[in-house]
Amino acid sequence: MKRDDFLMGVGAGLVSAVLFATVIRGSLAGVLLFYLTPLPIAIVSLGWNHRAGLVASAVGAFAVGLVFMPLTGILFAVSFALPLWWLAFLSLLAREVPATASAKEAEPIRQWYPLGGLAIWAAGLSILLTFGLALTLGPEYGAYRAAIAELVQAAMRSGLGDGIDELSGLGASGLSLERIANFMANYFVPGVAAAASTLLTLLILLVAAKLVSLSGRLSRPLPRIAREFVLPSATLFALAGSVVLAPFNGWPRFVAIAIAGALVILLAMQGLATAHVLIGRIAIRPLILGIGYAMILIAEPWTVAVLALIGLADMVLSLRIRSLAASAPRSSF
Repeated sequence: MKRDDFLMGVGAGLVSAVLFATVIRGSLAGVLLFYLTPLPIAIVSLGWNHRAGLVASAVGAFAVGLVFMPLTGILFAVSFALPLWWLAFLSLLAREVPATASAKEAEPIRQWYPLGGLAIWAAGLSILLTFGLALTLGPEYGAYRAAIAELVQAAMRSGLGDGIDELSGLGASGLSLERIANFMANYFVPGVAAAASTLLTLLILLVAAKLVSLSGRLSRPLPRIAREFVLPSATLFALAGSVVLAPFNGWPRFVAIAIAGALVILLAMQGLATAHVLIGRIAIRPLILGIGYAMILIAEPWTVAVLALIGLADMVLSLRIRSLAASAPRSSF
């Protein structure tokens, strides 16, 4: 490893550790910076090489463990550093394929790791991380659910104050707590956590790629996401597997909902890419897209569900391929 690469890795690791530590401030700015923790590692992995990214991951984990505790350093490495380092490593993988079957003297084309494969890796890592963090609350599902119930009760007490005691006397609080805790433990925590982690991981990777591309250090061209973001067909089998596991109580249902949450957000991303292509030639395209993105912010669950259905339809019916083929200029003889 070159000396400059090593130094860049050390610097990126220290910056990442500082971003991780901003969460202790408890402010909105600190939380936002905390979410950017993996960005320096992704930048150095894409702009220099994966070895520099690995050095950044190790240095960041050591610094966090030194400031807080060793277990926190391990959490930093597993949750933030290594997933982005691995995705950056995969995104720079390429193989050479012939340009055309007939042009024997043409230079081979570099085929980069597909975006859909990167998305599936991000989802898989997010599901494992969500499951692993849940296990830290209790190796048995009952202990995990009890921990969630305790958090829900604390949140309700902080929100209702003394009023919760009056509700307890009526018997309504216990019923509400039971239902809320079950919903949070079985559905909300695994589904939202896996989906949010998947989305955040891919967004950070994209931002890092754009920043590195602006500096001229990115060794691969920026992908055309609207055309190239295509999930592999095996995604449908994984989604069907989550449906099979969902009726079983305990950890099987937790894993099923985590898989469903991560895959739904990926299908929604493919649906958004499909929408970009389908309305590509419409004159009011910017207005439609602006309304669509505003709806994601205003009515997120419903909009994501609609986009996921569009993405599912694209996987089955190849909507983008047909649209691009129909809009391609035809040769006349």
